[in-house]
Amino acid sequence: MYNIGILYPNEPAENMIDYDALRKKYNVVDLDENIEEIDKVHAVFMREEETSDLSTICDLIFKIKKKSDCYIWIATATENSVGKLVYLQLGADAVFGAHKEVKEIELIMDNALSRMGQKKVESSSTKTSFGKKDIFELNPSNISVFIDGGKEVVLTKLEYKIIEVLLKTPNTAVSYETIYQKIWNDDLLENKQYRVANVVYHLRSKVEKNIKKPEYIKTVRSKGYMLSI
Repeated sequence: MYNIGILYPNEPAENMIDYDALRKKYNVVDLDENIEEIDKVHAVFMREEETSDLSTICDLIFKIKKKSDCYIWIATATENSVGKLVYLQLGADAVFGAHKEVKEIELIMDNALSRMGQKKVESSSTKTSFGKKDIFELNPSNISVFIDGGKEVVLTKLEYKIIEVLLKTPNTAVSYETIYQKIWNDDLLENKQYRVANVVYHLRSKVEKNIKKPEYIKTVRSKGYMLSI
């Protein structure tokens, strides 16, 4: 099930989408402006309540783009909001005017997420295999991984990127710094190890049978992580 983050810079005047209908299909996560749980979501929906929210939303887009590749959807306060083009230029995937039909918004969101997880015929062009036993098979079209020929596990983009990095050098330790630079490619954050460890924790919860005794993603003390295959 995909996770959709809901983020309002201010208290929303009214709902733009039907949350009850949304929760039947997706896991809705309430986010705050610190976006601490952004690594957990596949998409973010933001609502511009007033035109004065423009600078706040721009800052949030910057923060989200720096930490995640998730979809970003924004609903504007007015039909001809001055922020519409700005949001799109900063990387928003879709901007909805104030009078956009609720059903239309939901269909746009559904279609985007379904493309993310759309299952296609398995072929060498859609799977990337590593290791002699092909224990892990990445499926870039679905942002997922097949483990030891078993069921397909859908990942977030950050989880997928990390396992892709580890798969390039199986059974070899990869440092926290190397993983961080491969995924985020910046030097602004001081606690890089925590950022990497947080994503790995969620990744392990999906691919390991026992997260306390991981079989595949091993911690290499004072170094980083190693994919054992």
